[in-house]
Amino acid sequence: MSGRTMQSIRGMFRSALLVFGVAAAVVSPAQTRRAAATGAHRASPRSSRSTGVSAQDPEGETLRAGIEPELRRLVADVLGVDPAELAPEASLTDDLAADSLDLVEVAIVLESAFGITLSPRRMDEVRSYRDLLDAVVASGERRGTRELVLTPGLDVKSRLVPPGASEATLERAEALTVYLIETIRDDALCAGPGTHLEVTLPVGTGTADLASVRDAFARLERHGIAVSVRRDVPAPPVISLPAATPTAGDVST
Repeated sequence: MSGRTMQSIRGMFRSALLVFGVAAAVVSPAQTRRAAATGAHRASPRSSRSTGVSAQDPEGETLRAGIEPELRRLVADVLGVDPAELAPEASLTDDLAADSLDLVEVAIVLESAFGITLSPRRMDEVRSYRDLLDAVVASGERRGTRELVLTPGLDVKSRLVPPGASEATLERAEALTVYLIETIRDDALCAGPGTHLEVTLPVGTGTADLASVRDAFARLERHGIAVSVRRDVPAPPVISLPAATPTAGDVST
């Protein structure tokens, strides 16, 4: 997103807020409120955890490399902070002095930049920069699922095998829809890491459908969930044997 487009979006956003009578909050943006907080933070050295300028979390897991750099740039621009301040655990309200209006503006900018939807309920759960990244990634995954094109009337069977179990605890056999894919994904996420998800499609499923379903569930592997998607095995043909013909010795007299 270009700087001119960003300025246009932010200008429209603040103009709308003025119309609804919140001029005072706009006249004192986050950058002004943040000055005192920044001075207080700099007066005492931060811990080694909060000063890390890295695309990795404390456990060394790489954060979403395809999204994080652009997300960092956009959030830093909206909140008027140095990108280096956006450590994963940094609190948007406590460390970066963002208020509810700032977070609304952040959501609008990110929705426009990434083509996603960040609901007010989802944003209410965001506390840290890491939470915001997780929300953007999750919204992007849901958007990708909604864009799947599936052959109508395709049936699917799914089995969830929890960690350490040999039998499935949840099985489904329904027509394949986007809603069902999201439901199965939610079931797997609730079951947690170590779960095995088995998805079986009809014997005659086309290659495109098979690839689409595999792609829809592949993201679960990031959460430690093993996924297998395959075509069903065709049933062996039923061979009808001819009725036995009685021999002369079998005929009773």
